[in-house]
Amino acid sequence: MQSKTQNLAPAFTLFPSLKPPNKTLNFHQFTVLAITFLAYASFHASRKPPSIVKGVLGPKIQLNSSMIESNLASLESSGTGWVPFNGSKGTHRLGELDLAFLSAYSIGMYFAGHVGDRIDLRLFLVFGMVGSGLLTIIFGLGYWLNVHWLGYFVGVQILCGLFQSIGWPCVVAVVGNWFGKAKRGLIMGIWTSHTSVGNIIGSVVASGVLEYGWGWSFVVPGVLVILFGVLVFLFLVVNPEDIGFETLREGD
Repeated sequence: MQSKTQNLAPAFTLFPSLKPPNKTLNFHQFTVLAITFLAYASFHASRKPPSIVKGVLGPKIQLNSSMIESNLASLESSGTGWVPFNGSKGTHRLGELDLAFLSAYSIGMYFAGHVGDRIDLRLFLVFGMVGSGLLTIIFGLGYWLNVHWLGYFVGVQILCGLFQSIGWPCVVAVVGNWFGKAKRGLIMGIWTSHTSVGNIIGSVVASGVLEYGWGWSFVVPGVLVILFGVLVFLFLVVNPEDIGFETLREGD
């Protein structure tokens, strides 16, 4: 993504000692890697709740020898699951949530890259993180608000997919700004483990609070994304030249 004039992160105004020559280029490169790692890991953590709570939301299929009991009346009268996901078409409706999210995500990725080329990447990334967090929380609020309308959950997933699509183009562009071509293979190999780390954290957190109600499995990861969004807003520097370092050459 092309370099552009950026608004310096507030932490560098509050703490001038973070600027060079007090802090070296290596220090800032490590800081950028850590912040973007945590940012994208939190994105992935907030994607895990739907897969974790499917067993609670969906129908409980009873196995009787070789016969599967899946009668609509028995399912909806059993008291298990969450309307509209507990009927005979419950698994299909849960699949529709995944389809809604992934479709919006794939479309959003295309536009996020173009938008990121034209505005402050730090603020754009924060926008995506806060939006994703709020929408994840809103999905979970359906538990306490006793929402049983499929359109509510599908709509939230579509919007969440659009906000989630902002993450990858932004973090890749920022890391690319800070590391020369010669180092990117090793750096990217280590850095991209954020996907697995985020999935693990999301699974542990969502399953850990599930016993208190499936809504918590969304609210806690949603809050996590927002908190890391605040970290990005305060400390992320998009380009080395923004704090006085020379632009890194491709061969560096």
